[in-house]
Amino acid sequence: MSAPPVHLVPDLPGHGVTLHAMQVAAAVGARTLDLTALLDLDPQPVHVHVTDRLLGATGEETSARLVALGRRQPMTVTLHDVPQPGDGDVFARRVPAYAAVVAAARGWVVSSEHERALVRRHLDPTDDGVVVPLPVMPLPVPHGAGPRERAAGDPLVVGVLGWVYPGKGHDEVLRACAGLRRDRPGPVVLRALGRVAAGHDHLLDELGALASELDVGLEVSGWVADADLPAALADVDVPVAAHHHVSASGSVNSWVAARRRPLVTDGTYAREMAALRPGTLTLAGDLPGALARAAADPAGTWLAPGVGLAPGLPEVAAAYLGWWPR
Repeated sequence: MSAPPVHLVPDLPGHGVTLHAMQVAAAVGARTLDLTALLDLDPQPVHVHVTDRLLGATGEETSARLVALGRRQPMTVTLHDVPQPGDGDVFARRVPAYAAVVAAARGWVVSSEHERALVRRHLDPTDDGVVVPLPVMPLPVPHGAGPRERAAGDPLVVGVLGWVYPGKGHDEVLRACAGLRRDRPGPVVLRALGRVAAGHDHLLDELGALASELDVGLEVSGWVADADLPAALADVDVPVAAHHHVSASGSVNSWVAARRRPLVTDGTYAREMAALRPGTLTLAGDLPGALARAAADPAGTWLAPGVGLAPGLPEVAAAYLGWWPR
């Protein structure tokens, strides 16, 4: 088998795309270089994990640099954060930037059929691309972790994992928690496991004011180190992923990796992932109702014995290694 292409890894510390790119590069045995080093190489295959601010302050700047790279080197790409109409006003700006990268690449990968449909609909690709799902990489389950019954008056903790940013769904989860607060004894707390995304510090005040109005507790953990993640994911009663317009989600996979079964807002991507890994997600068309049912059934927020997590990183690596030669 031919050697894998050199990988351009995003210089975005703490970003899920950077983590995924590093994991894939290590799993396939690829060298990783920055853009300057790549431009100094003789022409050879290169693979890039693409997101808006990969190589510049704007998506347009990143796109221009990748188009230039694609003229010099045979380039394949994995597209993350694929533009979709739910992006709002920025959608019209993001589409041409991503379309230019797709046009400059010899082939493209996305993480879901949902994303592939978006690329086909909006980016005018000349080929169909391939789908390689984000891997689930099992996390250690802390000793003694598992379903627990809460005594009357104990706080019930609802967890949302990942960056705090507009559209992540923290406000919807707070409102759903308010329904629990009315219908059960004891406090209800939303624990946001993650830090606030750059430029969105105002959300802390807004979410805090909403939580106070609804009589729901709010905790924002800040960055959760890898070593602390298994315990943090085990120490909530109901895991939830309620972000809007999701097309791929590392945070959902992290819950699953910790043997949790999160409530996930129903949608095309959520249904696709529920079919890919049966028994790992609870689809929530009615978040308040689903949250109430999960609070009443703690065992339902954990994966049942024997539920599989594949595809994992070995399957993802094999998919890439089989695709690049084509």
